[in-house]
Amino acid sequence: MTQDDLELEQYRSLRAEILRAMEDGNQVMSFGLAAIGIVLTAGMNAKGTALSFFMFALVVPALSSLVLSMWFAAQERIARASYFITGIEARLAQSLSFKAPLWDSWLRTSSKRDDGPSHHHFWNTEFSGIAIFAFLIFGPLFFSSLVSGTSLPLRVRVAVVLVAGVAYILFFFWIRRRVERWQAWLSKVFGELE
Repeated sequence: MTQDDLELEQYRSLRAEILRAMEDGNQVMSFGLAAIGIVLTAGMNAKGTALSFFMFALVVPALSSLVLSMWFAAQERIARASYFITGIEARLAQSLSFKAPLWDSWLRTSSKRDDGPSHHHFWNTEFSGIAIFAFLIFGPLFFSSLVSGTSLPLRVRVAVVLVAGVAYILFFFWIRRRVERWQAWLSKVFGELE
């Protein structure tokens, strides 16, 4: 087995890893959103009760955090494999004297829009995930006080929302750190981070 054969086998293996991570992420999102929908329905059916308040203030954001964390983990697997593939592409292109752009290396180039700033080709997925996170975490947290009616004293509702809000803000910063790591992997070609 030559070095090029080994590189091609690694490339195929990492491509399969990326496809599996994409499938895993899609399954997590599908089942997770279905579960969140069930909890939202239960919370709306119990409107005006303490149960409804806790469903929206705690259960929906916690379940959303779990689902999105698992989805982000799948995205990280894709980013790591893609980052390593850029090194394989560079070595194969050099050894085979291949000049055409290769997929994972091309993804790391900026695309300049006529109407706006340049951006990397892959960021829509990550930005969408962060927007879903914000909507599914903070939306129900604020909505919880609207559906609880007068079933709980105001001070209890405020305390729960404040504590939960702080927890979710900390979780958001943790997710943001993970996204910064993706940016490093997805913005550079293998070997540039070392």
